[in-house]
Amino acid sequence: MADELYFDYAATAPVRSEVRERMAEWLDIYGNPSSLHRMGMRAERALRRARDQVMQSLGARDGRVVFTGGGTEANNLAVYGVARAYAQRGRHIVTSAIEHPAVREAMADLEREGFEISYVRPDRRGDVSAEEVLRHVRDDTILVSVMHVNNETGAVLPVERIADELQAHPKVVFHVDGTQALGKIPVSLAHTRIHLYAASGHKLGALKGVGALYVHGSLRLKPHVVGGGQEFGLRSGTENVLGALSFGEAASRAVREMESDVDAEQKRERLARALEELGYVLVNPEHHSPYILCAALPGARGEILVHAFEEKGLYVSAGSACSSGKHGREPSHVLTAMGVKPDLALAAIRFSWHPGTRMSEIEHAIEVVRERTAWVKQALGIR
Repeated sequence: MADELYFDYAATAPVRSEVRERMAEWLDIYGNPSSLHRMGMRAERALRRARDQVMQSLGARDGRVVFTGGGTEANNLAVYGVARAYAQRGRHIVTSAIEHPAVREAMADLEREGFEISYVRPDRRGDVSAEEVLRHVRDDTILVSVMHVNNETGAVLPVERIADELQAHPKVVFHVDGTQALGKIPVSLAHTRIHLYAASGHKLGALKGVGALYVHGSLRLKPHVVGGGQEFGLRSGTENVLGALSFGEAASRAVREMESDVDAEQKRERLARALEELGYVLVNPEHHSPYILCAALPGARGEILVHAFEEKGLYVSAGSACSSGKHGREPSHVLTAMGVKPDLALAAIRFSWHPGTRMSEIEHAIEVVRERTAWVKQALGIR
């Protein structure tokens, strides 16, 4: 539909037109990159080109890009890979209480294996303090793992500051989940002490089923998927060349698009102001992505608003897409960690867009929200 308003980019992005246009060309690169003949070498060169594109998008120089089956696997490789490679050195890990399930569930699993996890809580606005993260680091800490941008609130965590301060702890590995950051906020790994940085292709407009983990220098990881030793011995299995090519192209395009979006913050502020005028309570971290806005309408469940907006062609999420589809949805662990009351947490909805979204689309979305919110308030008796 021409009038569809897709505001769920934090869940996934449509495949970019530039990726679509090159699909036929890429489908002809069908050789196995490990094969020694001409077709294998062609695939290996294409894979190397995609790897270079992702490295450039991350602003990285020294290190490797390991392609995985998605952002979740990239984060799993980082967390399990460090924990199992350095368990003899220590069994303590520091993370935040607002991590994506890709990290959060891996931490819970490691706790069951006997690791000790320190969870750093956010403040009431959703911000996580670098001082609080660093305060939990001990002599037996082997890993600090935090996200760059929170997928529900848009909070930007101070990863550069944490990386700088961790120089005083040279044996601690620093992992960052950059799934919601790449292509949305500037990322430059060349001059930071970030050892591991995870990203997901489909968030940028690449094909689903491909992720990447930047690994600094010669950092040792225990592989999570074993077999033929592909991807520097860290992720076995014949490489998804088509997915990697789509990732490289999408990442390059997304970074350029972000750099040209000069009124990004104005668009977010316009939507935030309109929501407040309609009676929504905003989750508004001091340090935030300009492309994610979380809000709640007291007295209404998030699912009701999602479907009410959908009837007029506006697509948003009820909290995180990773949990909002579950029956009997529980309050978001992110909002709960912030101290948000359960009823208000269950009313939360997330708007997420991308650097190519125009102000006219923001205004159109506001019109839909205004009309459908009035309908929901009347139907539920909300004043």
